[in-house]
Amino acid sequence: MEAASKIEKFKINVSSKQPTALVAGGAGFLGSHLCESLLSQQFNVIALDNLSVSGSKKNIERLLSSPNFSFWEEDINKPDFKLSPTIPLTHIFHLASIEEHLSSDKLSLQTLLVNSLGTKNLLDLAVERGVKFILVSSTEVFHGALSQTSVDNYFGKAADPEQVSFSEAKRFAETLTAEYFRSHDAQTTIIRVKDPYGPRMSLDVGSPLGQMIEQALNKERIELTGDGLQTYNPTFVTDIIFGIVKASVGNFNGKIFNVINPEKYTERAIAETLQKIIGGVEIVFKKKGDLQLSSYPLIINPTQEQLGWEPKVSLRQGLEETISNLKGETFAREAEIAQTKGKRDVGQPKKQFKTNSSLVRRIIIITLAVLLFWILLLPPAVLFTNIYSGARNIQNAEKSLKGDNFESAVDQAKKAENAFNGGQNSSKSIFWAPFLPALSDSLKQTGNLLFYAENISAATKNLGEGLNIIEESEEKQLSEEKLSEKLLKAGLKIDQAARNLEIATSVEIEEGKLLPTTSGLLADLKENEAELTELINALKQSLPN
Repeated sequence: MEAASKIEKFKINVSSKQPTALVAGGAGFLGSHLCESLLSQQFNVIALDNLSVSGSKKNIERLLSSPNFSFWEEDINKPDFKLSPTIPLTHIFHLASIEEHLSSDKLSLQTLLVNSLGTKNLLDLAVERGVKFILVSSTEVFHGALSQTSVDNYFGKAADPEQVSFSEAKRFAETLTAEYFRSHDAQTTIIRVKDPYGPRMSLDVGSPLGQMIEQALNKERIELTGDGLQTYNPTFVTDIIFGIVKASVGNFNGKIFNVINPEKYTERAIAETLQKIIGGVEIVFKKKGDLQLSSYPLIINPTQEQLGWEPKVSLRQGLEETISNLKGETFAREAEIAQTKGKRDVGQPKKQFKTNSSLVRRIIIITLAVLLFWILLLPPAVLFTNIYSGARNIQNAEKSLKGDNFESAVDQAKKAENAFNGGQNSSKSIFWAPFLPALSDSLKQTGNLLFYAENISAATKNLGEGLNIIEESEEKQLSEEKLSEKLLKAGLKIDQAARNLEIATSVEIEEGKLLPTTSGLLADLKENEAELTELINALKQSLPN
């Protein structure tokens, strides 16, 4: 477990006058370049990355000082993945796990999760907020042939299992995105890339292009398989980012674009270009391996015509800049981001409801009156019931926690978490509130309070579960190995509690605008937050790493 000395307050820097983009995989190779480009286009940018695969804080180090940039270390695969409702969004970019050829079974599983659970979480957020969702995928989705007996042969004889995971994962992510477009009217666009390269690219992911660059940089022999005629479509990173940004500001709902250099290069041609740039590097040919699947045709015309995109950076120029960056030199070059014309999609106007003023029979009038009464009063009633239930349960949970009754604390905190979540849904169901501006503001701030309360409850629940594991471990005579496993499990629960508190502290609440009955709840929750923070920090320092 990676222990921290204290819980950091998680805050997002945004300006309400500018569009705000959430970039999943923002600390990766492509993601960090996208963050830079969006900032130059006057976006607020939130880079989200769990730093477990290809992301690195080094990639975004120079962006951290920007007032419009925030970094959020979080895992989009979590079932309880959430973003504070006080953080405005206009765009969501999904570039997590775009790196190919991952190098272990564990990372292969991570690829599947990011492109299934992670994609669903981000799509749900996009639908909830009514914002654009841009999935960055790969042409690897085209690989494969159906087998009736095994998935191992989808991608050819002796296929790399990690490559299988990547291709199937991206195929599923695209299918899920298309389904959300059809079934939920989500504003989705899919961008496919192939053979990306450029500054900050990782040489550890096993891509053929990366391997050749690494061999050239190390002054080793550049080894080519067979006759070196295997072809690639090297596409420079700034060209790819230009296409992604252009797709994001246009109205391309439901579209799929192949942002790929149409010019093919053989392995030999790439190796010879590297040889000319670096010099003193020998090219050798290895014995031909397993038969490769024939390449598939790339359809580029729609991208060039509809998106108005084409690559600008030549292979020689791109490799020179990549090598210069990887050597640690500075290479000044401004990204070519064209001015995008056209109006932004601002959504559909609200429907106008017409009333029928004609006389109707008494029974219909009575029925409509009862129905109207039900619609107007039920959501507020459910809202206040949930607030009362949540407040009572979180109070009982805190008492149980202080009394070392951890199982009871967990049970009460779960009830509080569910009640506060239900209250948020009820507050959104009061459709007539916008006609009363003061009430609308109060409901919005109360919704923020309930989101805060939900995460305080979740922190209490996870902390209780962690403490319960520790208590059980102390009561039993466990071997050192078993004890270590139990403490690790407890530590993970405590880490999750810390994450819940981070999310809770990101919420901004205007106390003066809260509904009158909720001001006392906020004060109690603030007190709970301080006590939880102190206890979690103490536990993190005492538990083994």
